[in-house]
Amino acid sequence: MGVAAFAHRARAGAAPGPASDWCGTGGVARPLFVPADRGFLGRLDAGEDRIVLRATSLPASEARIAPGYSMAYLAEHRGKHYRNPTLALHPGQRVRVDFVNSVDEPTIVHWHGLGVDTRNDGNGAVVVEPGARFLYDFDVRNRASLYWYHPHPHGLTAGQAYRGLFGMIDVDDIDEQRLRSALDLTVGKNEIPLVLQDRRGAGYATNDADRTHGFLGDMVCINGAPCPYLDVATRIYRFRVLNASNARTYRLALRRADGVAVPFTLIGVDGGLLSASRRCSEAFLASAERIDILVDLSDAAIGDTVVLETRAFDPMHMEATSEESAPLDHAAMHHAMPGQSSDASSHHGGGFPEGMQRALLQLRVRRRVAYRASAPAQLSRVERIDVTGADERPLRLGFSKGRWRINDRVFVMGETPIEVRRNTVETWLIRNYFTSMPHAMHLHGFHFQVIERQSSPDQLAPLGIGERGLLATDLGWKDTVLVWPGESVRIAIDFTLPYAGPQTYVFHCHNLEHEDGGMMVGVRVA
Repeated sequence: MGVAAFAHRARAGAAPGPASDWCGTGGVARPLFVPADRGFLGRLDAGEDRIVLRATSLPASEARIAPGYSMAYLAEHRGKHYRNPTLALHPGQRVRVDFVNSVDEPTIVHWHGLGVDTRNDGNGAVVVEPGARFLYDFDVRNRASLYWYHPHPHGLTAGQAYRGLFGMIDVDDIDEQRLRSALDLTVGKNEIPLVLQDRRGAGYATNDADRTHGFLGDMVCINGAPCPYLDVATRIYRFRVLNASNARTYRLALRRADGVAVPFTLIGVDGGLLSASRRCSEAFLASAERIDILVDLSDAAIGDTVVLETRAFDPMHMEATSEESAPLDHAAMHHAMPGQSSDASSHHGGGFPEGMQRALLQLRVRRRVAYRASAPAQLSRVERIDVTGADERPLRLGFSKGRWRINDRVFVMGETPIEVRRNTVETWLIRNYFTSMPHAMHLHGFHFQVIERQSSPDQLAPLGIGERGLLATDLGWKDTVLVWPGESVRIAIDFTLPYAGPQTYVFHCHNLEHEDGGMMVGVRVA
């Protein structure tokens, strides 16, 4: 691959942040927590064994690792104890999870990104009452990637996820094994997950601003703790990044301590490896999205520091309009950008509003090793969906009567406004009203491909590739896509199903406060 990051001298667009931007006032640096084969986020490879996964409230004494969480998923397997285990799976594997609800409110587990039937999807149509249990039983139909799981009880999702109910799913296959062999990667050593979450104390209570903009924290935790650093060697590292924040979008980039930009190589997104790697300078990452990146430190010097940061950007929270006195005219959507950016969110998020620059992680070069390796030219095979003759479905995102809506509707359990014929292909044109805010739109049960972006905001222009306005992060299989105000995004979906009978899923904004507020519609495939 030969990225030679430290020979690169082009200045980043954003100036380097102040020394305090990493930990903030009074912050204490700590080593990055790296998941192991047990404990918090520990890797659980159960094979064909049935496992018991228990959602429970945590006493304060259990909060030594990842303090601030008051709930957790607990499991035990072959003498090892896990908290929010990372489930290690492979295509074709049978998964049996006996889920036990030991918290004091209804809940359910959604396997985010996995293609399963309605019964196993955990979309909230069925919930597990306190003290009850539910048996999941499904086969893994997905290609390799980093997926995740979290609660999905309608109206309660955001609070439960924030309090600590989340975990990762790592599906492995031959393409993954080839990549690890080519780059000499070892999980937990130089292949490391980074789970991003912004936090605002242990409790979760929302106000009107939170319900409109989303719940924003005043610090960012990675793998459960703020201000992390990782001691690294002069070689390639693989970071698999999950945005598990309730609402925050990050503009991720790397820089040296002196502000010089360090490029990275994008190798995968939500649904697995790309067909070929892409050199990038930055990437936006919305709630629930994942990116898989390689960082080449081969040319670094001992003592160098590389910083993973979220760069400053316009969050485009432009919903502070006269909406309450005059409903939005969705039929008049013209996708023109307003003359100036709004600072509607400037007072939301305390000292760390959405779009503010912040350093997140330090990579401290401490050891020189002999290393020269490159990724395979073809990482995986990504076949494009044939959209010839496909029906197109228009979808509109907007705000009216105090609630975020899809096609002017809010969610009603049991209703399925979207009816799809099974084994067909559709294109969906998702149009976001220009006085709206960004929405991370997630579809259950299926992956999709982004085929076009139109009228994207100016800050996305430098990231565009090709004539269709796509971003590097649009190139693979996706389950979540960020749609900016004034933007139209066209996606292609293959609704082929192996399950008998009608199946019901949901399509919603993954800003969890928006989801709980009803920015979601049912999708019936029959």
